[in-house]
Order: sequence, then structure tokens, then C-alpha cells
Amino acid sequence: MKHNVRSVALEILDAVLTEGAYSNLLINEAIKKGYVEPVDRALLTELVYGTLQRKLTLEFYAAPYIKTNIKGWMRRLILMSIYQSVYLDKVPDHAIINEAVEITKRRGSVGGANTVNAILRNFQRNPLRDLNEIKDDLKRLSVATSTPLWLIKHWNTHFGFDTTREMAEEFLNYPDTTVRVNTTKITPEDAIKRLTEAGYTVKQSEILPECLTIDGPPIVQHELFKHGFLSVQDASSMLVANVLDPQPDETILDACSAPGGKACHIAEKMNRTGHIDSHDVHPHKIDLIQYNITRLSLRNIHPSVHDATVPFDKQYDRVLVDAPCSGFGVMKRKPEIKYEKTQKDIDTLWPLQLEILKNAANAVKPGGVLVYSTCTIEQMENENVVYSFIKQNEDFEIEPIELPVIGKKKLLQVLPQDFNSDGFFIAKLRRKCK
Repeated sequence: MKHNVRSVALEILDAVLTEGAYSNLLINEAIKKGYVEPVDRALLTELVYGTLQRKLTLEFYAAPYIKTNIKGWMRRLILMSIYQSVYLDKVPDHAIINEAVEITKRRGSVGGANTVNAILRNFQRNPLRDLNEIKDDLKRLSVATSTPLWLIKHWNTHFGFDTTREMAEEFLNYPDTTVRVNTTKITPEDAIKRLTEAGYTVKQSEILPECLTIDGPPIVQHELFKHGFLSVQDASSMLVANVLDPQPDETILDACSAPGGKACHIAEKMNRTGHIDSHDVHPHKIDLIQYNITRLSLRNIHPSVHDATVPFDKQYDRVLVDAPCSGFGVMKRKPEIKYEKTQKDIDTLWPLQLEILKNAANAVKPGGVLVYSTCTIEQMENENVVYSFIKQNEDFEIEPIELPVIGKKKLLQVLPQDFNSDGFFIAKLRRKCK
């Protein structure tokens, strides 16, 4: 059954902001189950992501007009409507108001409909509030980029104002759609040819030949995806397997594997040779790993449940720890993260990350490689963990990372503005030969 696209968007916003649901998963589910017309899919994504990405800015614009204590879904509806007025030029103002009023009525609040109508009409007839009212640079940047002030101050301390501004602004953009070519089935050149023939705009990465940036219809509906020739993966995430640099017939451990994208990339780079143990602590996530293994026809990955803080029973040529983290690097895809996470989360995570890294290190053969990665930009979870580990484990040393375009780095921190990708951190460590 098809539903009104704005009603569906509001339901998703409710679930994300009150129940801790993930916006990207709910949008995908709504599209997959046909809750909205195909023509409205882009608008659904725009309404949800846009309202979440700009939430603090929208609150600033709405503040002069919300005199009463309006909370919950009605406040979210007003913010979503203001988002359309300010940022979407194809939606007429009268249509925005009418839709908001009808949604309010359908939710059983006739009196609320009058309030919503009055607030939105008042907003539309007045000039947009000027952000320059905010004199403090950090506070103004916080509101302008809808980034909590504590995060702006935190980043400013670590990265400086200019980089903080660039990063906060970049997180307001939508990420590129990038796919990884399964080189055990098709060459990047053939994949580009077939995608181009199907009407996609395709650009090959200068850093990773198997990484393609595409623009066109949903790639999951294309035969190349369905038959395992392509996987959807962010460009930054693809760097991890390249830094690990697995060789044919080696033994590999992916200690925190779900949903299995990096393990599958590793298997492809090994041309389906060797042996990869793909572990995750959550039993239900093993099914996700197995799904990817089956779709991609990879025989050298062996998924199983294992807590990465518990000792492993053998040693490997190369070990990957893609650690659980705050996720501040993926806020383009999950904009709600910036409102949910706090300094306390960081303080809780980095000791766990260090514990996992120390445990996984015992599974590395002498002379072997240990790669530590996160999808965050937090130094406590990144450099701090690596240097704390090196200080406590003298039999390991940092090995510089060298990649095309990026060059040579002791530790690799990719910021979202660097390649229009996710923020990511990667460190390569080598166990000394005894």
C-alpha cells in the first residue's frame, strides 16, 4: 500500500529521533517495501536526510515562531516543513503548508492543525533569520552546519577552525555512490563499459582501480549487483583491504567482520585463495556475512561467532581489526549520529578498542601484519589507541602506508572533505620477527 511521502518521512524521523533507529535502514526499507511511489523515492530521502542534517539550523529558523511548548512529532513536522521552504525550490509554499496541515489532521489533532498552519504561514511571510545574529564564531558554525557545539569545539581543538568548518560543511552533503568491482568475476574496464551502456555515469578512482563512483538508477536493481559482480562500499572503506595487502594463499583474520564487506574485498584481492576467518560477536550478523559470501561466490571466507576480546586459537599472516567506534566519520550516511553520540561514548569506546587490538595482536604471526581501522575521526579512538598499543607491545612497530594520490603516511586519517567519502582511520602495524 502506498502512503503519502511526507507522512512516511515523518514516521521515519519519529523512529530515528525517539527510538534510536537508523535513517538509512528505514529509508531503504520504505523503498524496498513500496511504501511510496517510485517517483517519490528521491523526495523521501531528501526530506529525511535533509531534516536530520539541518536540524539545529531549522530550530534556529523556527525559534521566533514557536511561542508555545510544541514538542514531539508536531515539532518535527514543522522542522521538516521549514526544511522544504528553505532548501527545496521545487515545492510551492502553499503545498508545504497544506500537506503539513493534512498530516496533523490525520494524526488526530484538529487544534494542532490550526497551530501548524499559523506557524508556517508566519514563517513564510517573514524574512529568513540571519545567522550573523550569532557573534561567536564557533556557535555560529555550530548552528550553520547543524553540528552540536561540543563537537565543533572538540574538532576545533584537534583540527583547527578552517578544517573544522570544511568538515562540518562537508557532512551536510550526500555521499557519492561507490561500488567495488569483484575482480574475480569481471575487470573494472568491463564493469565500466556495461554500466555506461546501461545509462550510468561512471568514474574510476585514481587511488583504487576497483572503486567506481556511479550515478544512475539504484545499483542494487542492476544485474551486475544481483549476480555478484559489484558491491556497494564507500571508497574510504575500500582502502582498508589495500592497506592490509593480502597475498595469495595467506591466512587472514577479520576480527570484527559484519556485514562482511572488507572480508569479501580481501577475498577478492586474494582471488579466492587462502583462508579467511570472518568473526563477529553478534550471531544474527553472521547471516549478513554469509549473504555477501554467497552473492559474490567467494569460497575462501569462513564466518563464525567470536567475541574479539576473547583469545583466538591460532595465528595468521595478517589480521584486521575494524573496531567498533563512534561512527563520526559516516555522518553523511547517518546524520543522526551527531545528535546521539557524546564525549562519554568516546571515553567508553577507546578502552574497548585497545582491548580488542591487544587481543588480536596475539593472533599475528611473527613478521605478520596487523591493521587497525575505524570509521571515525576521533583521535582518542584512533591515534591514541595505536600509540597506547605500541607503548605496551614492543614487538610491534608502525609501518608507513603508501597509496597512489594519497602518498606516504605514518597513520592514515581520511577526512570527509578529502575525497567526498566517509571519514576513516587506518594504521598498519607489523610484528617483529623473533
